[in-house]
Amino acid sequence: MPIVEFVTADGYHLLVNTRPQAISIMVDERLSLTFDREGRLIGAWLEGRNYRRGFDNRILEKQAGSEPGLSNRIRRELDADAAHIFLTDAYARLAEYRARVNDAATRVANGASADDCAIVRAALDHAVQCTPERLDAERITFQQIYKPISILPPDQYLALVLQATEGCSYNHCAFCSLYRDRSFRIKPLAEFQHHIRAVNEFFGTALNLRKTIFLADANALVIPQDQLLPILDTLNTEYAIQPRDLDQAARSKWKAVHPVSFEGIYSFVDAFTTRRKTADDYAELAARGVRRVYIGLESGDPALLKLLGKPNTPDDVLELVRTLKAGGIDVGIIILAGAGGAVYANAHVQHTAEIINAMPLGKNDLIYFSELVDFPGSEYSALVARATSRALTIDEIGMQMRDTRARFGFDKKRGAPKISYYDIREFIY
Repeated sequence: MPIVEFVTADGYHLLVNTRPQAISIMVDERLSLTFDREGRLIGAWLEGRNYRRGFDNRILEKQAGSEPGLSNRIRRELDADAAHIFLTDAYARLAEYRARVNDAATRVANGASADDCAIVRAALDHAVQCTPERLDAERITFQQIYKPISILPPDQYLALVLQATEGCSYNHCAFCSLYRDRSFRIKPLAEFQHHIRAVNEFFGTALNLRKTIFLADANALVIPQDQLLPILDTLNTEYAIQPRDLDQAARSKWKAVHPVSFEGIYSFVDAFTTRRKTADDYAELAARGVRRVYIGLESGDPALLKLLGKPNTPDDVLELVRTLKAGGIDVGIIILAGAGGAVYANAHVQHTAEIINAMPLGKNDLIYFSELVDFPGSEYSALVARATSRALTIDEIGMQMRDTRARFGFDKKRGAPKISYYDIREFIY
């Protein structure tokens, strides 16, 4: 798809990149706007700040601090009035740039062909039909199709979320409020199929932007195997899911035949309600496109897990990881940085590193350090106060993550998993 640089009569440089997934406009390298192929604003970069928009019209602002480190980062959600002003301004800019690109006095600076320019202009003409008013109407539709999408792992922020379940099958972790507003239930297959049709209609051509399928909500793999397999079969009927282990040439050839496709199916899983599934069960899921599942280890310290309200032991997580890997499914392990505060800090570091090192992790696995974000009036707050444990500062949390990571040791033949930071306050869908 073409990238065209336009120079207007008054000296504006507009670089327009049209891809199958999105349209982006950069203006004089000082601001950029990105829209999906339906014209919905996805994100923006302005005055050194990044903005992301969710389908519910929430706008998240992210800004690097003046100094490196977690404590200097800025993360905030715009209030409703500020979000409306931001969207109105973004679409006014889009209309202005589209007019400038169509102006006869505007010239092409990068040697793009007339056909390339025509493709870009047509893409902008389509995008400009979207308006803040349309986005507000779509917000209502989105909230009718989905229960709130509370959280995804960072590598799944561009997933197509499909809610085979609603809520959390456990929902008693002392530190988590993400699913308190709904009861857990498994959707019957017919209802899930109706959900898929509604989701596809909502996304339209913007389905191209979605890279994977995320089977939600909090622990969809708790679904009994005889119900789960027909759900996965439905996904394979409805969507093109990339076969596993294709080399680069085969992958390129496959994608050419399947322009709208997905890299695999992903989901959360816990270590206590899914213990009845065997390696053979997980192999059946892997054969249907399940590539990676995400497990909240939280900590390798049994005492801290008890404080957090987790009903499993660290060894339960270890057993689950071994079973998943034997079934051909990769894992993403989530560690709660700062959990338990100062009283638990040393044991948290030591035992978490020990249990991680016992897991058969490899290069296709992930480890996320996620700062524990307490919510007002939580059970966790009361328990930590009762334990007279001081909360760690953000700098101490950063040090705890570094200390834990320094104790990791991975098998060289399997390769090392990717390790990164996971801030739940950055999530917006």
